[in-house]
Amino acid sequence: MNFYHEAFVQLAQAALRQGVLPGLAENRAAFVARDDVAAAAAGILIGDGHAGAIYNATGPERLSGADRAGLIADITGRPLAFRIISEEQLRAGLTQAGLPVGAVNIVTGIQASFAAGAFDILTGDVERLSGRPPKPLRDVLERALKSPSA
Repeated sequence: MNFYHEAFVQLAQAALRQGVLPGLAENRAAFVARDDVAAAAAGILIGDGHAGAIYNATGPERLSGADRAGLIADITGRPLAFRIISEEQLRAGLTQAGLPVGAVNIVTGIQASFAAGAFDILTGDVERLSGRPPKPLRDVLERALKSPSA
């Protein structure tokens, strides 16, 4: 499956606090909501003909780092740029923010996956399996970033 919308919300909130959305490369991802993945899984369980099949749960669109920063800025009305940084800069920033080494390694690994194109995949599997189109990232970000606790 692709990177979860809900996990990206945390990155968006941190980016708003820092004033920049960082990434190891200009990359694309087709974020998917957890409930869309669950609906697709339910479709597999109640359907026939899935033995040996391989599916990739993705959202409805591939968004670049700049697209994601623009989306966050549009939703919040606050300027936000996407900035490409090195792995060393990312590790240093996360360490300075007080994250433990294990968390720094996890975040860096995820960002390396983004940079390598691991999430630059768009399929129609969620809709085919669940019978409904997957939610766009905008829907989840609007709910999360416009709430009073955001």
